[in-house]
Amino acid sequence: MVVLPSISGRNILTVTTNSMSSPSHYMALSTMTGGLVSRGHNVTIVTNDIKRLTGFPNGTFSQALYFRASYDPDEIAKLMDEMTKVTAFASMGLFESITAFTKFVKELHESCLDLWKDHKLLQILKQSHFDLVLVSPLSACDVLMSHYLEVPFVVILPSIRVPFFHEGFIGMPYPSSYVPFDIFGTLTDEMSFWERLKNLLSPLGGHVMEYICSKDYYDIQLEHSIHPDKTIRELYSKASLWLSHVSFGSDFPRPYTPNFVPIGGLISHPIKPLPKDMEEFVQGSGDSGIIVFTLGSAVKGLSKDELTETFAAVFRKLPQRILWRHNDKPPSNLGNNTKLFKWLPQNDLVGHPKTRLLIYHGGSNGVLESICHGVPMVIIPLLGDQVSHAARVQKKGMGLMLDKGNITEQNLMAIIQEVLNNPNHLVRYFYRYKERAQHYSDIHNDLPMTPLERAVYWIEHVMKFGDQHLRPRSADMNSLELYMIDVTVFLIVVLFVGLYIDYLILRKCFACCRGNSITKSKKE
Repeated sequence: MVVLPSISGRNILTVTTNSMSSPSHYMALSTMTGGLVSRGHNVTIVTNDIKRLTGFPNGTFSQALYFRASYDPDEIAKLMDEMTKVTAFASMGLFESITAFTKFVKELHESCLDLWKDHKLLQILKQSHFDLVLVSPLSACDVLMSHYLEVPFVVILPSIRVPFFHEGFIGMPYPSSYVPFDIFGTLTDEMSFWERLKNLLSPLGGHVMEYICSKDYYDIQLEHSIHPDKTIRELYSKASLWLSHVSFGSDFPRPYTPNFVPIGGLISHPIKPLPKDMEEFVQGSGDSGIIVFTLGSAVKGLSKDELTETFAAVFRKLPQRILWRHNDKPPSNLGNNTKLFKWLPQNDLVGHPKTRLLIYHGGSNGVLESICHGVPMVIIPLLGDQVSHAARVQKKGMGLMLDKGNITEQNLMAIIQEVLNNPNHLVRYFYRYKERAQHYSDIHNDLPMTPLERAVYWIEHVMKFGDQHLRPRSADMNSLELYMIDVTVFLIVVLFVGLYIDYLILRKCFACCRGNSITKSKKE
């Protein structure tokens, strides 16, 4: 009889130093830690004394350890508000994009330094006995901590990928011919020649971003002797698992390695009753139903008053009732069918039987909630991976994408009516968008385990058995070995040497034949 190692009561560490985060950024992570706590594991959260446990409700951790933050929370809030306003409804130029990205990276690094300055906390962590560290790839702080403590770690990807820490880090193939690499673009699994060329070159930009994001952390590696001979990329490649917030409904078919586990829909859950006043408003919509409009927790409202008036003008003409998350100045032309809310229970609303459409910015959480509940979408991507999510939704026929820089009453009304009422001409058999959304919902939900159960199962699996049977050898190979560049060069050299030898032999033969021919002619 084989006795399996005990798995309950393991000690798990989660480090969150990101000063630029909002609660929604931790929804997937906190859901996962909550699942581990419910299984009897001890989850320790390390965070700063300003952000504290924002995004981690009771029941999602066992204990919390704090370090002193040096940043001014008002300055960070102002910076986030400025970045949101600049990036949300404006087309950023190259200089503005680089400036915003540089500010973001700088704040991430400085927030990380606060942790490594707290020598007392580092000593406490070093003396503790953790079995696993949960790592987010937005800051190298987390992966440095796992190697500092010499503890195995699991990477949690909140989206399809993070371009500067992508699948190549674990040796997972991403064929440029049909796997779109750039999550900031609209490429799908069907690409033209020029799109495939662009997709082939996109990882070069990822390597540049990787260097910019990781170069400042080398001082921490040196000071604390955390494998100074290795790059951040090499440190990440040692992950036991990569858990990615994607599903068969949100991503395209592609090759996976055994240590890459899709957990899309992690935060989706059975719907709960709405607040009484909200439920009354929803029920009053009759057969027309409701439309949910939200641009995520980071965006308080539309950046321009005229844009707010545009949405209000379109909404008042619709037969549906509109629930609009809006924390800014209300529009002057708000219709009786539209109600503004500072907060919306997004999953419960999207899953409500009267919901006909979600108008959304394209964050991974809401997109997966819509897929889970079979609700079509109009996506207005603002920044980052939202563009890629919108492209996937549109390609799969679950909704349409609207350019944030070209919103008028006419095209906003047209795209809403198209998704609500008309056949979908983007797919072969002209299904309605609702039918396609329901189709992928059925696929998304037709699995033997929930996403949370799957995530917890694989985390417990590597804590019991390790990761050597899951991590492919490709994760530890350099590019020359992985892509057989050295072998290819060798074969090319052998080919040319062989051709040169053939040339010398043929030349010698030709010379001999020519000599014999001349000799024979003279004798004649």
